[in-house]
Amino acid sequence: MLLEIDKFEQFKIFFDVVYDITEFVELQLFEDYMTCSILDKAHTRFMSANFSKDFFASYEVDGAESVTLFSEDLHKIIKSARKIDNVVLMTNEDYLVCKMESDNGNSRVFEFVLPSEFIESPRPPSIPLPISLTMDVEILKQGVKDLKTLDSGEIQFNVVNGNFSITSGNEIQANYSSNADIEGTFDTDSVSRYSLEYIEQLLKFEKLSKVVELKTGDDYPLVYSFKTDGIEIKGLIAPRIEVED
Repeated sequence: MLLEIDKFEQFKIFFDVVYDITEFVELQLFEDYMTCSILDKAHTRFMSANFSKDFFASYEVDGAESVTLFSEDLHKIIKSARKIDNVVLMTNEDYLVCKMESDNGNSRVFEFVLPSEFIESPRPPSIPLPISLTMDVEILKQGVKDLKTLDSGEIQFNVVNGNFSITSGNEIQANYSSNADIEGTFDTDSVSRYSLEYIEQLLKFEKLSKVVELKTGDDYPLVYSFKTDGIEIKGLIAPRIEVED
């Protein structure tokens, strides 16, 4: 494996978000693309990133390859790389070699021992969801900000008569509602609740795109997607289900 990355600021977005929820990451490399997927220990969050071959300045893969890395080592690379650096990642037997080169001629090389464990990337379930929409990230961000002000721990998505809204859940005494003209596919009315912390986390992907695609349903998981040239980040967040006494 050899990856030359001249757009490292975009490359690092996904790994900068997920590094602290998993000990290992597996890079799966195919002829035309590289993918990486993460499932947290509680099995409540799934995230994946696909990078097309054309995203990389150089992409050399021997057939199909799988490389398991310590997520903390990958984060050390992220913290060390500068905006001006051209980054090359390659495997050398038991090592991940990272070479960073800048326009001023400075060249730095890091070597990290690869874990001996074999990690098989998780796969999310395929769920048909009746609600599909595309939203400006700023709308979702404002809703999260408002609910944090109210000390809410969850966020509720509602579809009623073809209209979408963001509201507070039932765990706080205050009521909150945010409405916007959002186009989408609303096959049925629905109410779904999610951890506000997890929704706030997905907002970090706005560095990649200011638009997010959402799919959900009545007490269904939330599926989201951010896309830009050469990169697609997808995620799934388990719903919070109210249990009647």
